[in-house]
Amino acid sequence: MMETKVEVPAPVRELGAIGINNAESALALFFDAVSKLGAPTSAQSLALLERIVAVRMDYARKVARAIERSEATALQFAFCRSQIDITTELIRVVSGSVG
Repeated sequence: MMETKVEVPAPVRELGAIGINNAESALALFFDAVSKLGAPTSAQSLALLERIVAVRMDYARKVARAIERSEATALQFAFCRSQIDITTELIRVVSGSVG
């Protein structure tokens, strides 16, 4: 079976990378501001939310660099698995704070 290449021009990939970096910087500022407010959010749940954002940014960077469809598929699988793990941990944190 022949592998399908993903043909994306370099300038488009570069714009994608710039957008990802800008979004990551904005979210870092947001999380910094939230942590300084002393909002009634547990530090553990805030850390998990930051981890979710970091995993998504990492995934976006890797997908933007993917050249073959099989590589993009493997990245999607790994991303979904990490989201399930993080969500499970977040549910434990939230249910522990409720109970």
